[in-house]
Amino acid sequence: MMKLRYLVADRSRHGQTRFYVRLPGRPKIRLQVDSMDDPQFGLAYAAALNGERWRPQTIAAKPQELWDKPIPGSLRALCARYFAVLSNDPMLADTTKANRRKFLEELCREPPQPGSTKVMGDMPIARFDATHVQAIVDRRVKTPEAANVRRKAISALFQWAIPRGYAKGANPATVVKAIRTYSEGHRTWGQAEIERFVKRHPLGTKAYLALALLLGLGQRRSDVVVLGRQHVKDGVIQFVQKKNEKRMHKHMQLPIIPMLAEALDTVPKTQMTFLQTEYGKPFTPAGFGNWFRDRCDEAGLQGYSAHGLRKALQALGADAGLSDRELMAIAGHESSTETSRYTKKRDRDLLAASGMAKLSGVRVGNRIVPPSEEVEKSGTTSGKKIS
Repeated sequence: MMKLRYLVADRSRHGQTRFYVRLPGRPKIRLQVDSMDDPQFGLAYAAALNGERWRPQTIAAKPQELWDKPIPGSLRALCARYFAVLSNDPMLADTTKANRRKFLEELCREPPQPGSTKVMGDMPIARFDATHVQAIVDRRVKTPEAANVRRKAISALFQWAIPRGYAKGANPATVVKAIRTYSEGHRTWGQAEIERFVKRHPLGTKAYLALALLLGLGQRRSDVVVLGRQHVKDGVIQFVQKKNEKRMHKHMQLPIIPMLAEALDTVPKTQMTFLQTEYGKPFTPAGFGNWFRDRCDEAGLQGYSAHGLRKALQALGADAGLSDRELMAIAGHESSTETSRYTKKRDRDLLAASGMAKLSGVRVGNRIVPPSEEVEKSGTTSGKKIS
């Protein structure tokens, strides 16, 4: 890869190469291109050097005023009606609302067929069917997660619209199957990776504190960034998980293990949140994720992230003999779908070792396995008679 000033790259958990410009003392700016061969790479790189985020022009872009006044009965008009109630839905997280709106806005800007000057947003809602949903999914077959989340957003739109009479017939997204993915997601940290990180970021550094919180609690970054001394009582950290907070209000109580207690002792008593930015402010989940990934890069752990430590605790717990129910309680899972990945692997490895041990004495044909050196030799001598 050509070396350009301030240009860095990493690989996502789906194998996609991502490019960033990292100016000194400023947050990274991601380039919205897939490769350096992209004709728009130069524009994106030049904009990032100026501290700006360049975005590719939509294939079938239309004037903004046309989006402000959608055609009655069109898909865009239905989305606009949905957005008005989506923002006030008390059961959805703000990130879910923002992402769902983003995906549906992108849908409305897509052309029905490649090269078309029209956009799906202008299509009458009665004509939008499963073939269009399938086309949207097929266009992103190389990034299955992106395809699936868009299909899910379309399904949510029609699930809301059909019972209210804004759309007729069946939900077009339910006919289209989600793309099966075989990715294991974020890379799970092993003992070697943890030790390498600690060697670069020892006890007393903010990076070590972040590692201790992530590994010692096994929680998501959205939970870790809000924790402070107000959450600690009698050696236990108590908090409500942020994910699905409005729908489930999952209250967690986790004892503080010695490794984490040692790290928390290094935090000033006057500091309200354990983790803070260089400006003394709490991290946002996304900001913390980017900051921690940089600390991983400094330790030579490219491709590792904060969420991989949540998975690491599950793997270490399974190896230590924790049950599915114990791992579920620590992670805050409602089912054993996630935790069973680790316990099943542990049990499979143990059973395989046990089975192979039993097979060690198997004879093949008439071949006799010679005795080991520890077996005493017989007094029988070949060719001699014993009276």
